[in-house]
Amino acid sequence: MRSRNWNIRTRLLLAAILLFTMGSVASGRQPKVSPAQNEPDWSRILEQSGLDLDKDLRNPLLDGVTPTGVFRKADAKKPVVFTPIAAWGLETPTHAGWYPAGPTVTHIPPYVDRVRKELWTYAYKQPPAEIRKNVYTPPPLKSGAVEFDPGDKPFGLWVSNEGFADEAVYSQPALVFKTNARLKHQPYKAMIYPCCDVKADKLVPDSYLIGWEYSTNDDFQDAVTRIDNVVLLPAMPLLKGVLVEDAKVDKLAGEFKFVEGPAWNLKDEALYFSDVRAAHIVRYAHGKTEVANAASGQSNGLMFDKQGMLVACEHRGRRISRAVAGQPGEEIVSHYQSKRLNSPNDLWIDPEGGIYFTDPRYGPRDDLEQDKEAVYYVSTDKRITRIIDDLVRPNGIALSPDGRLLYVLDNGADKLYRYEVRSPGRIGQGERIAYVTHPDGMTVDRQGRLYVAGRGGVWVLDAGGKWLGLIETPEEPSNCTFGGQGWHTLFITARTSLYAIDTLTRGWHVHLDGVPGKQPAGGR
Repeated sequence: MRSRNWNIRTRLLLAAILLFTMGSVASGRQPKVSPAQNEPDWSRILEQSGLDLDKDLRNPLLDGVTPTGVFRKADAKKPVVFTPIAAWGLETPTHAGWYPAGPTVTHIPPYVDRVRKELWTYAYKQPPAEIRKNVYTPPPLKSGAVEFDPGDKPFGLWVSNEGFADEAVYSQPALVFKTNARLKHQPYKAMIYPCCDVKADKLVPDSYLIGWEYSTNDDFQDAVTRIDNVVLLPAMPLLKGVLVEDAKVDKLAGEFKFVEGPAWNLKDEALYFSDVRAAHIVRYAHGKTEVANAASGQSNGLMFDKQGMLVACEHRGRRISRAVAGQPGEEIVSHYQSKRLNSPNDLWIDPEGGIYFTDPRYGPRDDLEQDKEAVYYVSTDKRITRIIDDLVRPNGIALSPDGRLLYVLDNGADKLYRYEVRSPGRIGQGERIAYVTHPDGMTVDRQGRLYVAGRGGVWVLDAGGKWLGLIETPEEPSNCTFGGQGWHTLFITARTSLYAIDTLTRGWHVHLDGVPGKQPAGGR
């Protein structure tokens, strides 16, 4: 009976938090995050860290998404590192540590004060002179160590300050709600962001920055900490509206050399993808694979056009080609301003039949003729235009469901950019909307969500680049696309294997589906 009552109480607690979150989001306005006296603004701290308050936030109070504030160890062979970075607020002793949060991310420890473990403590407050100069001295530790091993189960983090007796702030909002009467109606007191290396202007893999707040205001910076070698876990059910609860990634085929560029063919209801190093285009249908083209020019990105022809980015062929699936390709374009392309990588087709494609170079660079690794547009009459030339190494590319936004992943900078499409092949100024660690290819669904192959799996982002969750994959993914019955299956190419997961949404290609809600442009 005790177990049943506990489950009921837990569900009521989670429901209350959900209602709180929904109420905050329903206002449509971001709560003000303002500094207390002699404390800098949280947005200023993030800006110094190369982050943006709006675009990079993981906190549901401001974001409309619901991560749990629970982590899991990323690399089993290395310790987790929990480090204080800066301290404002009270100068009375601050304590911090971790607690087991499993067995799943929705479980709340019934007696967290009995199981939580302290890692370090300090008594320090950032001097006003340092704040004015934007120089922050790390708080001096007085006890404990910053390295620890939580095992392979989910865990959370906590901080407390002796100025608030017997109270702690947890990374898991449900625990704040349950244990802290003063903050019961403000349970999101840990603001979680990706950690960015400012000098390199890239994300630090498996690393997060957390702003903590003890009081009832919303400056979120009584303590700023960093946690390394962790994966931030999304709430359950995982990716509501995208996946069913307990959805699993299934392995469909393996033992390839390096797979990329999946594309669904409506005509024969089969998936085609590139085995780049083998220079093969492979066909998958009914649980079996076969080589459809054994001389692909080391194709990478693939996509079927409105006529059912397979358009390919040929890495070794250094061209864009078009063919009946399984047959040799005919050249669409191979030069820009009379110089050979670098190595076309990925593409997306617009409603007019024009092709946006990326042209980076991986591998030897001694035969490069172009002065840039760029993004191009090829019109239906084969006129080529360079439209983006200021990225380090452009890779994945996609159009929004209505064709009005162009998304490009910069693999060389770990960034996702968005551009307004003003007319075919004409775009506006680019805007960085997200950091993604080790990004490669991507696709979109009907709602405009982005599915980005990155470190650890497929990152799911909303149309503005905000993080919604992660579909973990056994191998590092290279690309993904929707296909199958009703276009509900997300196919994922990952190193040596092909994977798939069934979804509650559907993929969308504007050149085939048209603009959502309007007459379809073509046959599916």
